[in-house]
Amino acid sequence: MRHRYTIILWAICVLFVLSNNVTVHAETFESVMVEAPKGLGDVRQNKREPDGQALKIVSERLDPQLQPVAVRWRGLEIYPLMKVTEKYDNNIFATENYTESDFITIVNPSLLVRKDVGRHNFGFLVEGDYNKYASNSDEDTLNFRTRLNGSLEMRHDISFPFEVSYNLGHEKRGQNLLTNFSKDPIRFKTFASAFGISYNPNRLGLSLIGRYNTISFDDGENRFGQAVVRQDADRSLTEIEARASYDILPNHQPFVSVSVTDTDYKRGDFQSGSFSGPERDSKNIGFLGGWEFAYKGLVEGYLGVGYGSRNYKSNQIDDVSSSRVAGNISWNLGKKATLNLALRREIAEDNQVLAAAVLSQGRIKLDYEFLHNLFFDAFVDKALADFQESSREDEIFSIGTGLRYVINPRYSVSGHYDFKARESSVQGLDFDRHQLMVRLNARL
Repeated sequence: MRHRYTIILWAICVLFVLSNNVTVHAETFESVMVEAPKGLGDVRQNKREPDGQALKIVSERLDPQLQPVAVRWRGLEIYPLMKVTEKYDNNIFATENYTESDFITIVNPSLLVRKDVGRHNFGFLVEGDYNKYASNSDEDTLNFRTRLNGSLEMRHDISFPFEVSYNLGHEKRGQNLLTNFSKDPIRFKTFASAFGISYNPNRLGLSLIGRYNTISFDDGENRFGQAVVRQDADRSLTEIEARASYDILPNHQPFVSVSVTDTDYKRGDFQSGSFSGPERDSKNIGFLGGWEFAYKGLVEGYLGVGYGSRNYKSNQIDDVSSSRVAGNISWNLGKKATLNLALRREIAEDNQVLAAAVLSQGRIKLDYEFLHNLFFDAFVDKALADFQESSREDEIFSIGTGLRYVINPRYSVSGHYDFKARESSVQGLDFDRHQLMVRLNARL
């Protein structure tokens, strides 16, 4: 019977693939700037043996009797999932003036398939989401994402991780950085691929990874009938990243990484009715050094500092350099609470502005287990975007809290409240936004 339900959900996902468009964003540490997504962020060899020092945060510490159970078929682990969400948004366009509220129904089917072949492992994900607005039908979107990844192991100490993904998506209203925004959400397409080699003899860890990503945009028009051009942001990224680490103690690992990225734009910046502006092609160099650690299942994470630069081929755009920070630390305060601290500082480039910005962001998040099947979470997030071609600065502040109730391995319900505010030095770009959400998760 469960196999029959799986086939039905798979058919729904295939219909989504054939008929719809666009990405699903499910990041907990959400980007403030829109970037072409990178594939395969971590090429370290997968840990195959249980680690007694591994931390298990509260949100993952689910009663075994409530754990999702895979459908097993011919050696495949299949995880079908259907999410249905009802959301209230008091400012759907994320604007300072003339705010509009609405109710949004979101239907999000997904299917994850995993397969182990000896010491090789593979995963395939297909998911979509349909966003239906009660009163503002022009905001309705259909989104789609698919991803294939895995790791091929030549020997115990050599592996070849890979990832390929394709997305069809729309820009989020809250990420609009100009006062001239489209009356309909702007659609974009991304393709991301990555392939690497990871070598882990004894305590030493070495990895090399190559990435190739593309992103392209549709154009739109504003409510006055004027063009909103995004095609000047169509680009491709080619990146090489090398990483080295060494286990000086069990679960204590200093590391260094170096990356070089070429960004090539298809067109010049759209100015005065044509693509006559400067091309934003650039070469980016990044260095990061830091420490990964785990201690007795209480604290786990990493912290790194470094330097980054973005050098533009056009003399009309100033080069940008900045310090870099990357960190994520999870700390079990007790048996029922986990505190998560996240930091980052990096050079980011957006689709709508000519030059780069230095983005600094920090987040504090608490997960708490009220009961074995009732979980609470709350977060505070602060970000600052410092635009290098002007005196513009944007501050983005977010808070949120929610509850998740797990009924059984197949069903759970959750509710969440989020508040987001932006204060910009550019007039007309401030906004406040409140969102309330109730969701049902159903595993067939």
